[in-house]
Amino acid sequence: MKDKIIALGTWGQQNWLPLIIILSCIMMVFLVAVMVSWLIGYWCNALRGTHFELASCWSGISVVVTGMAGVASLAGACWTKYHTDSKFNTPAGLPPILKNNRGGNANDGRN
Repeated sequence: MKDKIIALGTWGQQNWLPLIIILSCIMMVFLVAVMVSWLIGYWCNALRGTHFELASCWSGISVVVTGMAGVASLAGACWTKYHTDSKFNTPAGLPPILKNNRGGNANDGRN
């Protein structure tokens, strides 16, 4: 079981950017669903007098936007680390080479 968890963690580290993109897309779909329900409720209030609770939609939208900001900041932090490692720790044109799962460039002699 421990090996499976370690393998899942390794896979997650290798595929962090697609995971962030997928999570962001899922959150955007949820946000659109909340926005559509708010618009339907707004128009039903205006045209049919249904007394749809608009405050609940505003609360849902604010929670989803806060979650998206969290995902975006996580993506920014990961991308910044990748950019910094690529720019300052690896010769130009060469991908980073992992050595013993410790990170860094195996060719620089520091590991």
